[in-house]
Amino acid sequence: MNSSNGQKDKELYCVSGRTDCFQEQQRIHDLEVSEVRYRDLFEAVKDAIICFDCTGRITRANRACVQVLGWQPQSLRALSLGDLFAEQPLVRTAFRQALKGQGKSFEQLFTWPSDRQVTLSLQLEPIHAGDEVSGVLLVARDLTDGKLREIERRRLYEELQAGHKAMQEKAQALELSQQQLQQAMAEQGKANAELRELGRLKSDFIGIASHELRTPLTFLLGSLEYLEESLPEKINQDERDLLGYAMQGSQRLSDIVENMLDIVRFEAESFQPQKHTISLHPLVQHVHKDLAWSFQERRLTLNLSPAEQWPEFLFDPMMVRRALEDVIENATKYTESGGQIQVSGRLCSRDRLLKQQEQIQLFWPEFPQGLGWQGDFFEVEIRDNGIGIPRQELAHVFERFYTVGNLDEHCSGSQFQGRGAGLGLALVKRIVRGHGGLVWAQSPGSQAETGLKKPGSCFHLLFPFETNPSAAASISTDAAGLPRVLLIDDDVAIRRFVEVVLRDSYELELAASGPEGLEKAVSSNPDLILLDLYMQGMDGFSVCERLKADPLTRDIPVAIFTALSSQHEKERGMAAGAVDYITKPFFPRELIQRIDLLLEKNQD
Repeated sequence: MNSSNGQKDKELYCVSGRTDCFQEQQRIHDLEVSEVRYRDLFEAVKDAIICFDCTGRITRANRACVQVLGWQPQSLRALSLGDLFAEQPLVRTAFRQALKGQGKSFEQLFTWPSDRQVTLSLQLEPIHAGDEVSGVLLVARDLTDGKLREIERRRLYEELQAGHKAMQEKAQALELSQQQLQQAMAEQGKANAELRELGRLKSDFIGIASHELRTPLTFLLGSLEYLEESLPEKINQDERDLLGYAMQGSQRLSDIVENMLDIVRFEAESFQPQKHTISLHPLVQHVHKDLAWSFQERRLTLNLSPAEQWPEFLFDPMMVRRALEDVIENATKYTESGGQIQVSGRLCSRDRLLKQQEQIQLFWPEFPQGLGWQGDFFEVEIRDNGIGIPRQELAHVFERFYTVGNLDEHCSGSQFQGRGAGLGLALVKRIVRGHGGLVWAQSPGSQAETGLKKPGSCFHLLFPFETNPSAAASISTDAAGLPRVLLIDDDVAIRRFVEVVLRDSYELELAASGPEGLEKAVSSNPDLILLDLYMQGMDGFSVCERLKADPLTRDIPVAIFTALSSQHEKERGMAAGAVDYITKPFFPRELIQRIDLLLEKNQD
């Protein structure tokens, strides 16, 4: 029985022991979990945390010490408070107070091991173990960025104050300027009124010059050309030479007058191209034909690239032909006898233009930002092997009244040995820019600069490649048959001159007044009417309106035939129903080509 009781006591002891063991293990597990949580929290804090024992030895430090103090935690465990804050007695005093149970916070400069200086916010608090202080906890926060921001805020505040003071001074100056501006505006208003009056006088001058200069030039040029073609076998060589000189002088006078009037008109009014779908190739051929006498006399050769390289697109054929003629004629003047002029055309993308940016910006600094057209372009290149352009003058070739080179370098054959008025290339620039394109020139320099006999030059005319599928396929200048043309003009000399010029190519009817023209328009049913604008009695505007109001004549195309060339007159004529605008003076061949063009357009 005693044995049995002992066995029971032993079993009870084992059960009791297992219970104590389990509880002890649970307490150890809880302590370990708490330690992990404490360590994670200790390391997660962004402030630097250091634990000291009562002797000042560092027992623990978190990872933030690297960013705040510049020390690795494992390196700090070998240091003491005196090592870390060697020459900072305020820290040691705060440490002693913390050992007595009194915490303290303050700011302190601190030097990193790398000699970087920072401003720290330090807080030292006692670590309690029951009622006793077992160590000191130091929390450090970097205030450097905040201090810098505070300094920056103070600097900005001072600048703001200074700026405010400056603004007050400027406000006073502005008030004074406003008073002066009001006075200047009053004077400017008076000046503007005077400028408007000058503008009106200039417009009047343009109108008078157009009518008074172009009409006699029409007689002079037309008559001289007619005589030159009809009298070659009836006059001797001296007379032929004198007639040729008269022709050249009259042509030069006509060119100067035309260029001056066009330049002024383009500046006074917005240039609105009258665009048609056409290829530039035949226009270059016509220009070559018109300048044939110059090419023959100088033994020059014009090489024109094949027609298939010249696709059709929209442009103003009259204006572009004028530009081509000016550039090609300019090339003949500066190319020595026996030289060559190459005219080629090609499509050009924006990317290709960017490769020539430096050359183009010499003439148009806004390139490429100012280039409005976003599609492809058609480029006309006119290259010669002439005397070249001096480098310092290259950028000025398109300026108005600017002439290039020395007079003794000017090659104009038996023509007048002059440098010209400097208007032709200026007009070319305005025509091309009016189409939304660009124009620029290239040359290695003059003969003296390069040492080359024929340095040459190259002009580039760039037009937006704008197409219109619904437009007519092409425009021909060949006349077919004998169409009927009615001229309504009250100037007897003009009627006689046009009769001589056109009688072999057309069935020509003449009318000396507006009412007579209306009657003949009904009776003869012409294919085209040439109508002068300013006539005695009924003017051309009224005649055109009457023609378009009559069912019997409203489908007959009417071309304004006048010496005036202002945009206002052109728009007024077009509004009345006219289809084109033929300006005096003109050459007979040019007039015939324009009439053929209008007749073919009407057939299409």
